[in-house]
Amino acid sequence: MKISKFLISCATALALVLPALAQTKTSSKAAAKAALPRVAVLKFPTAPGSWSGWRHGGWGNQEGRIADVLQDLFVTELISKGKGKLRMIERERMNEIRGELNFQQSGEVDTATVQKVGKLLGVQYMITGKVTRFACKESAIKGGWLAGALVGKLTGNSIASGAAGSTNIGKASFTGRLDVRLIEVETGEILVAQKDDGKVSDTSVMVGGTGREIEYDEELVNKVFEPIVERMAPKIISGITKERADSESTE
Repeated sequence: MKISKFLISCATALALVLPALAQTKTSSKAAAKAALPRVAVLKFPTAPGSWSGWRHGGWGNQEGRIADVLQDLFVTELISKGKGKLRMIERERMNEIRGELNFQQSGEVDTATVQKVGKLLGVQYMITGKVTRFACKESAIKGGWLAGALVGKLTGNSIASGAAGSTNIGKASFTGRLDVRLIEVETGEILVAQKDDGKVSDTSVMVGGTGREIEYDEELVNKVFEPIVERMAPKIISGITKERADSESTE
């Protein structure tokens, strides 16, 4: 009987203690997450004159999309590589102060404005920057009458001769450059300033006026800039963790 009462008492105690322990553990995780530095990424405007070599007016009407893509690339990469080290601000919170973010349309973002927006968002660090180059360089190799005549003489085939004479091989290289700054909101100090370049190539072959012509496509933004963002993200995270460690050591 005494053993039964003892076991019942233990079970009752455990029933009371276990939920409290679980709540404490959950609270500890929440507190640890809340202590992580909050980071916001602004959109990346394109600097005036940063494009060259594009046909039909270039990509001027795509500047808004480029800014959005770069912002999303940075947020995704920082969440992936900064897990347990930082917290990214939600897009919904950014939209709440959209009016304050209109300054980005000018393409220039000064530190004082970044601090103001950072305080409105309640973040410790802001990432900002701009596209300083997004260029296209084309080169082409045309068959011409000489190539056609040579092929015709070697093969004795007039069709082959005509095809060789009208072959047009075009190659284009697309290059991009991104300037990025990590700014501490409280002091306005620029903790990290980076510049990086990316490049991709494309080739088209046109025979007798048919084939695929090289032109701008929306995926080029990702192709050129995604590798740049992947290289930059670890350096930004390192800059945040180093600043946090330095601050804690001086307290």
